[in-house]
Amino acid sequence: MIVAINTEQCTTCGVCSDICPRHIPETITDGNGKVTRISPERSALCMACGHCVAVCPNDAISVEGLSAMDYEPARPVTISDIDFFNLLKKRRSIRRYTDKPVPRKMISRIVEAVSTAPTGTGRSSVGVIVIDKAETLSRFSKGIYQLYEGLEKGLENPIGRLIIKRRVGAKLFRTMEDFLMPGMHWYIRWYREGRSNEILRDCPAVMLFHGPIHEPATEENCLIAAFHAVLMAEILGVGTCLNDMIPPACSRDPLLRELLGLPADRAVYASLTMGYSKYQFKRVPPRGLAEFRYVE
Repeated sequence: MIVAINTEQCTTCGVCSDICPRHIPETITDGNGKVTRISPERSALCMACGHCVAVCPNDAISVEGLSAMDYEPARPVTISDIDFFNLLKKRRSIRRYTDKPVPRKMISRIVEAVSTAPTGTGRSSVGVIVIDKAETLSRFSKGIYQLYEGLEKGLENPIGRLIIKRRVGAKLFRTMEDFLMPGMHWYIRWYREGRSNEILRDCPAVMLFHGPIHEPATEENCLIAAFHAVLMAEILGVGTCLNDMIPPACSRDPLLRELLGLPADRAVYASLTMGYSKYQFKRVPPRGLAEFRYVE
């Protein structure tokens, strides 16, 4: 990544040096004055976050791959803290949808909100896949249920249990046994009987968030991106529900990976079922934290 400074426009204010988390632009004393330069020792550490370009008051800095033309003027936020708080309180996880499709124009607007999500690496490597065709959703559901049905059978076998535990680790294995699979037993049964689809909830659209397997903070990046989608969807009147059952199936089942066109170096880390709520909530349930305190 190449960072460059236009010395004719630079006033050596030092803002870019101060804001860069790795101090790649640095303002130093040179002879009788100051100069802002690119650190030769740290230039290769640039994460392309764009903070230096966004903060420079004189448009004197540029980063390879980031066009100054793509930067919009920063506008003041007009939503009040009360309005935002009401939005957060009003939001519900929607698990029953109407069969009304979500227009792709609206989905695109939600994806625009996803593209603004912050990342732990300074650059966006999150990808979004949307399934909104009934036939494809049906194939997608079938693959997920087949995977979990196979997992349930594997857990019934002592040798299978040992193999699964070694593969997923003790922590995830306990979560599977105590939380996931007891409910999944009924989900599989109801799906096979044609009663309901409790994984996809008969939603008209699924949004998947994927990222590089070996990149730091990929799971966190995908979850933050997903919640940006949740908030924008709520504003647009579209219901969503974060679904932890879908990502492992997408990442581990070869047929589902093929269906999604998921590259070998990527995995799905977050997913949303999406659609218009079948029911309207009249009240806001109470919520709270386990703890809040200051350390003096």
